[in-house]
Amino acid sequence: MEFKEILFLTYSSIKERKTRNALTILMIIMGCGLLVSLNSLSQGLIYFVEQNFKKILPNQIVISNTDKIQGSNIDGIRNKLQVLFDQNMTLVGKNIPFDNKAMQYLKDIPGVQLINPAFQGVVMLNYQNYSQVTNVLALDFNNLTNIIPDLDKGFDGPNLTSQNYVIIPQKLSEKIFMNSSGLIINNAVENEDRDQFIDDNQVTINNLKALTSGKSNLSINNTFAVLGIINSTGNPIIDNSIFIDVQKGKEILEKSDDYDLLFLTYDNIDKVDSIVKDVQKYFNNQVTTLNSLEIIKSLTKFIVGISTFISSIAIFSLIVGSIGIIITIYTSVVERTREIGIIKALGGTNRVILGMFLTESVFLGIIGAVVGIVFGFLGSHFLLSGFLYFLNLPLNIYPVFNIIEISKIGIIVIVLSIFSGLYPAYKGSKISPVHALSKYS
Repeated sequence: MEFKEILFLTYSSIKERKTRNALTILMIIMGCGLLVSLNSLSQGLIYFVEQNFKKILPNQIVISNTDKIQGSNIDGIRNKLQVLFDQNMTLVGKNIPFDNKAMQYLKDIPGVQLINPAFQGVVMLNYQNYSQVTNVLALDFNNLTNIIPDLDKGFDGPNLTSQNYVIIPQKLSEKIFMNSSGLIINNAVENEDRDQFIDDNQVTINNLKALTSGKSNLSINNTFAVLGIINSTGNPIIDNSIFIDVQKGKEILEKSDDYDLLFLTYDNIDKVDSIVKDVQKYFNNQVTTLNSLEIIKSLTKFIVGISTFISSIAIFSLIVGSIGIIITIYTSVVERTREIGIIKALGGTNRVILGMFLTESVFLGIIGAVVGIVFGFLGSHFLLSGFLYFLNLPLNIYPVFNIIEISKIGIIVIVLSIFSGLYPAYKGSKISPVHALSKYS
């Protein structure tokens, strides 16, 4: 019997039993579509995390000489962010100094481009009749664009050494009711608009520790002109800290030459792990380090774990589809016993009968896989759009379809269909023609 004749018999069988076969295909479609949707949604979420968290600490490794926090899981990342940038955690005791010797060693590490040392502390920010306790970072304004790349769009013109300047995050400006519509520094503006904004907005900054102890140094000029307000970025450094010049910060915070933070700029993301190892080796694992790659890896691992767990549940729907194929093919074997007897009586071999029923199971698998992939493609967009709409989340997350991963799912579905049809097809091939014909004589 030729292959095209087997295909014809398979098509005729599927057509005659279309209701049963349609239900079996539907089970396969649901399982395949669910796996495709979950895969594309998890890939889209990972892509979203990678693209957005690269903006946090871009090409930066932040090193703090606070107590070392072990672990790189989600809780560890959150604790690191608190220690580094939360105003309530900045008074954590130091272990080791960040002096010139340490910075010289770090500069010699392969892959390190630049080191920006910074003082950190808690201050009282006063604007008109409003006050707010906030975190402050004092560093060299000439290197500030390495930490806040968007400053390149609106950070030119003024002489930064001519007077005291401060840069305030938008979230903080709203708390002290400062009019942020005058200048958002992330956006390019005319210099005259910035000058007017600077003239209209003056703040005072006082060391909170000195205020609470009643030992404020009145000789320090603590009046600052607001150079600009930074849009919310999702970066905890930018969104939770005001920025002042390093020398001014040293005076107000009453610091020595021992810095609190080091912003280490690297030239190749592939060298991040080796740089972090060299840093921890030098400081005997007594410093806290944080970089965007660490955050991305931790979140990606978390997303993959959740996706794998949900996908394992979705596999059960494929197993149900496989059971449906077994029942469908086995029922087809029983119903076509006489046909099997006739084919064998005319010279058909066991291999022909086996191929006939396996071809039917492959047909069911291919149809289910193709339609399931399309269903998963449409379903992932629908589910994600509905989820973001009902939760009112303005996030640009889109499903990402990896051809290789989708192909793997399709192949798994087809292979599973073949294995599901193997047993009933084998049983059908072993039916004796005498028994088959005598049963219906």
